Amino acid sequence: MRFLSIGKGAVDLFFPADCLLCGSPLEPLNRSFICSTCWQSVEWLPISCCVKCGSPLPFETTRELISPRLCLNCQKKPPSFNRLFTPTVYKGTMAKIIKLFKYNHKRGIIRGLSLIINDYLDRFNFALLGLDAVVPVPLHPVRFRERGFNQAQDIAFVIGKHLNVEVWKNYLVRVKYTRAQTRLKKEERQRNIKDAFLVKEKGKGKGKTILLVDDVYTTGATLNEASKKIRQDGAEVFAFTLARTPEV
Repeated sequence: MRFLSIGKGAVDLFFPADCLLCGSPLEPLNRSFICSTCWQSVEWLPISCCVKCGSPLPFETTRELISPRLCLNCQKKPPSFNRLFTPTVYKGTMAKIIKLFKYNHKRGIIRGLSLIINDYLDRFNFALLGLDAVVPVPLHPVRFRERGFNQAQDIAFVIGKHLNVEVWKNYLVRVKYTRAQTRLKKEERQRNIKDAFLVKEKGKGKGKTILLVDDVYTTGATLNEASKKIRQDGAEVFAFTLARTPEV
């Protein structure tokens, strides 16, 4: 009996018994830190979205599904990537989950996120894109040491494993230490991130189709800047984020 109590204590230590969001007991073998009820409350991005940046569009008629449109921002200034793929809306439960994953070192959350990612990849049949590589948006070395990991890289490995596509984790590097984008306005974000990236393995992307991966899409400044560098290396670029803000 004493052995069993010690074993239970070890399990409780490494696998918390309560959901980090609502405090309810986790289901047996749930190692994602979040209960199934909270996972089910994650809001998926609406179907009627801009085909470029994923911005939700006014849904007027079913014709929108047959003839997808571009939002005004993408009509005026198209992004440097071909298209953004993103499954969820960055608010409520998903916003809390990503913050726990990103800032509170709860990397086990990726187990739950992977279910959302893989379901989305299958739903959109990503195999048809003919991807040659998955590239995570890199952190500056100083930021990496502060955080201890790159959340975009964890997401990229989930995608790479599911699609059986190589992850180029060292292809793109961040050479400029930038202020956190979170509290900056759109124009400030663009100035802040300008010339922040560099293709380390030049020529490797020529003629390739690459999926650029990050955690959240807000104004698109980071993905745009990173995509420009990859396109300059001769690659076609699609983008993926876990979530996007409902309005930018």
